[in-house]
Parts: sequence; C-alpha cells; structure tokens
Amino acid sequence: MVKKYIKRYPLKDVQNARDLGGVPTLDGNVTNWGKFIRTATLDDAKDYDINYLKEMGVTRVIDLRREGEIAPHKESIDKIKDNFDYYNVSLAGDREFRQEDIDKIVNKEISVGASYRNLIDNYKAVKEIMEIFADNDGVSLFHCQEGKDRTGIISMILMGVSNVARADIIADYEVSSAHLGYIERYDEEDPFSVFRITSPYNMKEAYDYILRKYKTFDDYLLYAKVDRETIEKVRKKIAG
Repeated sequence: MVKKYIKRYPLKDVQNARDLGGVPTLDGNVTNWGKFIRTATLDDAKDYDINYLKEMGVTRVIDLRREGEIAPHKESIDKIKDNFDYYNVSLAGDREFRQEDIDKIVNKEISVGASYRNLIDNYKAVKEIMEIFADNDGVSLFHCQEGKDRTGIISMILMGVSNVARADIIADYEVSSAHLGYIERYDEEDPFSVFRITSPYNMKEAYDYILRKYKTFDDYLLYAKVDRETIEKVRKKIAG
C-alpha cells in the first residue's frame, strides 16, 4: 500500500531508495514529501517496483551514469523508458574512473570528497538536470549506480537551495552505505572501503567546496548558467 509520507521506500529490487522530504530547513520550513526520490540503479526493477513508483507519482527518471555504464542494460533501460520520461545525464561526464584515480584515493593522495569537485563543476550536466527537475509536474527520481556519490551530490544541491543545514545534508548522504549493506559486507580496514563507506567527511568537503568557491548554492547554480526562474521552480518544488 502506497503511503503519503515515507522516508525509505519499500522497493524489492531497487536499493537505497528514499525521499528528500521531511528535512527541516534553516528558515523554519520542512522539505516537501513526494517531489524528489533518490535511488540506486533501476536496472533490476521488476513490475512491482515500477508500479509502486508510478503510484507514488514518479514521471521522470534521471540516470546520472555514463553511457558505458548503462549500455549493458539496454533491456532494463527500455522498460524504464516505457513507463517514465527517461533522461541520461552523466554527472561524471564521459571520463571513466581510471586505475590511477583509484590508486590516488586508496593511497590517500586525494580524498573522496575532493574527487567530488569534478561532479560539482560539471556545469553543463547540472544545468540540464535542474531544468529537467523544474519542468516536471510529477515526482522526479534520480539515480546513479549505487545511489550514493553522484546521486549524493545532486541531493546536496537540491537541499542546499532549500536552505537545509549542512548537518542534515551530511546525514542524508552518510546513510547510503548502511542501506546498501556495505557496513555488513566489508571490513573497515579494507583499503577499498573508502569507496563503499559514505563517510560524513566526504560530503562535508563537497559542501564546503561549494560555499568556499561560490559563496551560496544559488550563486553556484547561477555560475552554472541555471537561470533564476529555474532555480525558483526547483526550490518551490522541494521547499514550498
């Protein structure tokens, strides 16, 4: 049974699915329920999950993955396209995550949070994503592969323009590794756990980067050439 107010969606074959609603803002409001849903990949979604999302009012799906990531899942993508308006907007651009990038993070030459700067500064993709959100009368769902990194950055931007406190933005980010089961499956000392565990310091670094470089989330989006009307439409959808 579909309910109006729900934080984590009880989907069967879609992981890490949750609503951006119900989060307090610094100006005394609360983010709206049923406007934006973040998830991991929909590649394994069966009829139950698709029908559930449709009943929740989802009309648009934005896939934040690179084309190479979605190519092996053509049949699954076609099924999503049959049920929703589907957009593929790669937040990481066309550049693959190379072994040298992995090594730098594992060897602590750069942090995961610092690696998010490339996502934040992908102005073309961010502009397109915000315009897709603004133009949608229904519920917008966005996802990447696991629904934590690229999806986490878009969630940060949405809550940032809604005047959600940094602590709440960080909290929204860090629960992903628990929902994905990584806490149970991977040891903390595993050198690759840095990619699996959504440390609050990753999002703190990303959030602080935006404020240090752009001053405010509005200024950041304006720099990315998102017009004020689009920003206001997005803000109204999530913050009322």
